[in-house]
Amino acid sequence: MGKESDRIPEHIGCLNTPKIPATLVSTTGSHCEVWQCIRTLITEQGTEYLDFVIKRHLTTCDFREVRAFKREYDKLKQRLGDIVPEALFVNTLIEGEPNVLVMAMTHTPWFNIANPTNETEVIPLFRRLERAQAQLRHFIEVAYEWYNSEGRVIDLYGLDNLILDKNHQVRYIDSFDVFFYEDMLYIVNEIDMGLKDKIDISLMRLEYLDYILKASEKKLIAIDV
Repeated sequence: MGKESDRIPEHIGCLNTPKIPATLVSTTGSHCEVWQCIRTLITEQGTEYLDFVIKRHLTTCDFREVRAFKREYDKLKQRLGDIVPEALFVNTLIEGEPNVLVMAMTHTPWFNIANPTNETEVIPLFRRLERAQAQLRHFIEVAYEWYNSEGRVIDLYGLDNLILDKNHQVRYIDSFDVFFYEDMLYIVNEIDMGLKDKIDISLMRLEYLDYILKASEKKLIAIDV
């Protein structure tokens, strides 16, 4: 975790990084580092605060790969609506190499919904949060529809991909490689065991989310003794 005075250390072609205060908030993702920036804007309506994240991809990406990332993200956004944050994908140079960064509004995680260790908190909480319950229901329906019809698996393997944010809203905050594809398991003679593990864990967590949803939908019945 950085400090308010931290800066993004890399030279990014489209950003004046030395003059952008940024705090490193995540290095746990397999694809990117995440920096949070808070800027003050003076407008005719008064002072406003812009709170956003910058996701820097860890490896080089050419334009074709960036376009594929954006296409998959758009597919998520189209079907899942406000569960998926608005995001700007930028094809740029990072340390002189072609790459991609994503800029999106900050959604501060409260906890990971797909983590079974949070079960005792999640079920009673979702009983009280009707909007979050509806968002989770929609996420599960879309995820199963994609899997059953296309073999497309939403990435729930990554840490904190599906979260409940501080405003009690369900958010899917991954940006890169947001799907796994079952048909890619057999693209070579041997099964890709790394990909199989990611798919299996994602499906197991999707099944857990379905259990959480059904449990939270049940009404508690008081019994007089």
